[in-house]
Amino acid sequence: MKISTLITAAIALAATCPATAQETKTVKLRILETSDVHGSFFPYDFIERRDAKGSLARVSSYVNRLRQEYGDNVILLDNGDILQGQPTCYYYNYVATDKRNIVSDILNYMRYDAATFGNHDVETGHSVYDKWIGEMNAPVLGANIIDTATGKPYVKPYTIIERDGVKIAVIGMLTPAIPSWLGEKLWKGLRFDGIEKSAKEWIARLRETERPDVVVGLFHSGWNGGIENADYTEDETENTAKNVDSTSSSLATTTTQGRRW
Repeated sequence: MKISTLITAAIALAATCPATAQETKTVKLRILETSDVHGSFFPYDFIERRDAKGSLARVSSYVNRLRQEYGDNVILLDNGDILQGQPTCYYYNYVATDKRNIVSDILNYMRYDAATFGNHDVETGHSVYDKWIGEMNAPVLGANIIDTATGKPYVKPYTIIERDGVKIAVIGMLTPAIPSWLGEKLWKGLRFDGIEKSAKEWIARLRETERPDVVVGLFHSGWNGGIENADYTEDETENTAKNVDSTSSSLATTTTQGRRW
């Protein structure tokens, strides 16, 4: 499991007062991202049957401490690969299907602001991840996960979070290499567009419609490399950060790489 401090931002906002003088307000934001949790919710490894150091329980304590310092200016994101891993996941995915998925309850309890898909979340199949999406309080994002019947994103492409007058747009993306790893029955009716191409399209829309101060790219993808063929590039985060025009706002990208907890 990984957690990253994506941004500790001090953002200066200029507002024109009636006397036309400019006043500057500094807003401090703490944006945190977890990734590749793989069912490590509790400090116990149910596969090896031994105590474990890393877990979302530990992350929850850390986030609570930060909320005491930053209040609502803590933004908590998950970057995918959370539905599969420990036996706890298997039980709620395939055995106790009449109950709410434990992943939904934990992310809701910790007050996540947004999440995105990982390839191992797609691996669980439509019945599991569709149910999970419906149980979440926070939006599950995927701008480049396209419903082939409509040509539109299968889930919300982005979400807008406002803190102390700062407008933050979070765009979710998933590596398009899914067809190389998973059978089509698990993602029937979907296609996965390139991250860089999708980011260019959606950031252009955001500039026109939402005009955010900050854009966060929540990409379940590596920084660079991976599979490259005529259909897609597996890891496009570096190219996206370098090539996507976000001149009206700042673009911060987060990948599946981070500090292990």
